[in-house]
Amino acid sequence: MKSKLKIHRIPLHSDAWYNFRTTGIGGSDMGGILGWNKNESLAKIFYEKIGEHSIVREGTTYMFWGREMEDKIAEIWKYWDGSEFGYINNREVGKIIRKCKNTDGYITNPDYPWLFASLDRLINKDGGVNMISGEMLTEEGILECKNQGFWAKQVWESGMPDYFIAQIHTYMIILEVDYAEIAILTNGNEFRVEYIKRDETTCEGIINATKAWWYNVVVPAQEARKKRIQYELEGNVKEAEKQQAIIQQLEPPPDDTDAYGKFINERFMKVRESIEGTFEQFDICKRDEILKKIISRLNGERTLVKNTLIRDADLAGAEVIDFDKLGKFTYTLKKGAKQRSALVSIKEKPSEEKVESEFNKLDLEY
Repeated sequence: MKSKLKIHRIPLHSDAWYNFRTTGIGGSDMGGILGWNKNESLAKIFYEKIGEHSIVREGTTYMFWGREMEDKIAEIWKYWDGSEFGYINNREVGKIIRKCKNTDGYITNPDYPWLFASLDRLINKDGGVNMISGEMLTEEGILECKNQGFWAKQVWESGMPDYFIAQIHTYMIILEVDYAEIAILTNGNEFRVEYIKRDETTCEGIINATKAWWYNVVVPAQEARKKRIQYELEGNVKEAEKQQAIIQQLEPPPDDTDAYGKFINERFMKVRESIEGTFEQFDICKRDEILKKIISRLNGERTLVKNTLIRDADLAGAEVIDFDKLGKFTYTLKKGAKQRSALVSIKEKPSEEKVESEFNKLDLEY
């Protein structure tokens, strides 16, 4: 690593480990901050960063096995030569292709003091290969290890999720490198490695968005919280309420993620039985009614589309409608499943402009 980088060696998953996460933005935060990860809410991240909401500890069985399998995935990665089954043969004969190392801590860069990296591994420069260009590495690369189940794999069907791209590019920014890999174990028996080349446009977007959010939103809210706590200790209710009002003004608005609802549910504290509704809130309720009906119709349209493809596959006695390089439609019986599943996986995705145009055609007035 470059000499200016600093490694903060903190015991993994200790109180200090989680407290450090309030000092900046990490790679796993990035998808939620940029709006690329529907499993994260910006409001939840905001309250975690200012210390008002506890950061979730690694307590689930999924997280436990993720940590346990990380070492195993990194070990198998050493035998990866780029071919589908080559790693198996290399492992059997003890032929290590490349090496990686653990960084054991958070990494920060003085040029980006609001960012931090928590890497799974670093790819060794000596003997390392850029699997995209085939050239030897001239600097260390980044290696992330992912252990995923069947449903997580479906997310990757149309390509690497944007929030993983954001996470990896955050690490590239901090370490000032241009190459990374993600080693992925799926269902305990499918192993592959994805390669990522640094994209400067993505890096620039991450830097600009996160710097503005951190210094214009999070830092002022952190300062307001500190003052509020001090005023509360002094018994100065009026000034404490002023600081709380500042925090609420800086709080991100509600978003369209399930994570936001879960976050509100976790922090909800009932003070009174009910409040008097406003005309604006009533209009929002009416909007919800029309959205429910539109969603119902759209679900019906999508079911019709899939049923049409299922009928065509059935008439041909085939499980796959193959569009060659453009993608495919599959109607298969998964191992252990009781019924077939239909999956559309085509390469030609509609642009955001096209989706926005179609969405704007919907009549959302009550």
